[in-house]
Amino acid sequence: MAGTRKVGEKVPLAVVGKDQITEAVDMEKIEDDRETTISQLAESLKALRAEVEQLSGSLAATSARAGRAVADTAGAASDTVTSTVRTYPFYSVLAASAAAFLIGRLTIVPQRGIAERGYDRLADLASRLPPHLMDAVRSRLH
Repeated sequence: MAGTRKVGEKVPLAVVGKDQITEAVDMEKIEDDRETTISQLAESLKALRAEVEQLSGSLAATSARAGRAVADTAGAASDTVTSTVRTYPFYSVLAASAAAFLIGRLTIVPQRGIAERGYDRLADLASRLPPHLMDAVRSRLH
């Protein structure tokens, strides 16, 4: 039978079966397990932070080396182009002009002629005509 308890007093937990209480659960053991799990998680987090610090340091070193390599390669390419232009100035101007011409041809839309613009205006006007007049115009053209 359940005894009387004071207000605020800890009540032991129990697993209740079909017939009766079969096992009492100790709250102190649960708290100890919880604290152990929390301390294990804290240690795991410390280890992960250390690994992240190590990886970020190696990543910074690698990116610095890559940046220097790109800068060196760009400098070498610039020197090569400069020496080629100084050696062959006529061909350099010719190559630059050809490149500019090709880029211009590919990006500029050719102007439409008077006949094409007139045809577009007639088509626009024809779309506004009533259907019976449009059929009459078509029969006269064919």
